[in-house]
Amino acid sequence: AMATSQQSHIKELVQRNNDLEKTIKKLREDLAIEVARVRDAEISGNDRLQKERKDWRDGCDTLQSCHRLAHLRTASLLEAERLSVLKEREALRRESVALLQRDFRLSLFQQRETELENQIMELQEELE
Repeated sequence: AMATSQQSHIKELVQRNNDLEKTIKKLREDLAIEVARVRDAEISGNDRLQKERKDWRDGCDTLQSCHRLAHLRTASLLEAERLSVLKEREALRRESVALLQRDFRLSLFQQRETELENQIMELQEELE
């Protein structure tokens, strides 16, 4: 009777051991599946993060290029205005030079006119 009881207890322990081994095997399989899923999710998350970083970097580069272009356009307009001012100054300088030359020729003409008038008066005095 005791041998039968022990035999029954051994069968029960063997059965429980087999059940536990099946449970362990199932848990290991589930763990492997979960580890693979987490790894895939991590890789997918890293890929998504890298893509988002690249998108942000590209967006910032585009924004910076637009700003640089706007700055260059403004600088170009400023230089065009400076050139316009220089051209106006040059035109005013030429006008001033032309006026000075005219005034100089006029004064030379008036001087020569005065000389000739004096010469005429001298000649008229000699004739009289």
